[in-house]
Amino acid sequence: MLLHLNQERAKLKHELCRQVEKEEIRAIIKSSDWVKNQKRNSNDNGAWSDWKTDENSKVQGEYTMSGGEREDGTGPYDPVSKRLVKPVFQRIIKGKPEVAMAEIWKGIRLFCDHGFYQLSEDDGLSWGKAYMLKYEDGPDFDTNNWGEETFFRTNEMYIGNAVVLQNGNVIITATIPVPFMDEEDKNMPSIFPNNYREGCVAGAICFIGQWNESINNYKWKPSSPISVPRRISTRGLNELHISELKNGKLLMIIRGSNAGLDSVKHPGRRWYSVSEDGGSNWSEVKDMRFDTGESFYSPAAISSTIRSSINGKLYWIGNISKDPVDGNSPRYPLLIVEVDEEKISFKKQTSVIIDDRDPKNDSEFLQLSNFSIFENRETKEIEIYLLRLGENGGGADIWTAGAYKYTLSLNSV
Repeated sequence: MLLHLNQERAKLKHELCRQVEKEEIRAIIKSSDWVKNQKRNSNDNGAWSDWKTDENSKVQGEYTMSGGEREDGTGPYDPVSKRLVKPVFQRIIKGKPEVAMAEIWKGIRLFCDHGFYQLSEDDGLSWGKAYMLKYEDGPDFDTNNWGEETFFRTNEMYIGNAVVLQNGNVIITATIPVPFMDEEDKNMPSIFPNNYREGCVAGAICFIGQWNESINNYKWKPSSPISVPRRISTRGLNELHISELKNGKLLMIIRGSNAGLDSVKHPGRRWYSVSEDGGSNWSEVKDMRFDTGESFYSPAAISSTIRSSINGKLYWIGNISKDPVDGNSPRYPLLIVEVDEEKISFKKQTSVIIDDRDPKNDSEFLQLSNFSIFENRETKEIEIYLLRLGENGGGADIWTAGAYKYTLSLNSV
């Protein structure tokens, strides 16, 4: 099995000190959503230490933990608290992870997901304890009893990104079960995470944090949740990504899925919602469009935004397909496009393809997704790290792909 860079977990330390400090993680990938990691560090923007084994999981009896409280990773810097704020994803799996992650597609869920956050006072060199985020009553995580039944099925969430706002608040996004059901939706497919809970769909929520000096920590308030019917997205709203716009509004760009539906009658789109009150309330979920008014196809895949310090513009990076998509596929081409922050749209003429499938060299299973991005503090270039999953074929060959680095230079105007 080849060693690969796991782009979803490749992190860059926050840019406080003069040295450009990086942390890179590569993974042995054996099955979907399950990896074993190695990591290395650079203190000067490129001279790397040796790779060291980094245990991705911990075991307690029949339970395995993926993620959870860790000393690696990073998050945005909050000048109010003078701390980094890192969202933390935790998954507790019952039984063998490789088996459990395969069973989910049969509707059998042998794991639970929860969200935490950790704080760092020394620019990410060390991290404090993990604090659990909650949107309902339920027990905290018991370090001595990972499989506690009530904990397993309360406050479940798939945590998203964190952003520090100009007003001094911090926001962390998450996918949670939201009550919804109507007659038209009853016979629609329900695919994870839409099967979190009976009578619910996977919706979006934000945790709004304010720094409290008296407790030396944040106080959190959950926003009003938003959701869409299964006939819009059979997998709900997930992999949420929030950006603060120049006008102070918040833009949440969202992954949905039309898996199990007719791809023409129920097209796969890129979804979004806007908040005008700092994240407490969110607008109706709509499909993102070009500034020309045209709609476009987008698969169920992660995407991200980044604001360039060269020109101050906000860019979206993700997959837009020429033809109707079926659930996750196809995840190509990968492109970058400028966001119109007033019209809430993508400026079509700015769209540039970063990478695409080459029919002569790439298999039909190619995925140009699950990437990490950051702006290099010295060069101001955008760096993208991506595993071209499936470039050599499907089946067992899907994991034999190589990892690639893309460097984007942006104009100053």
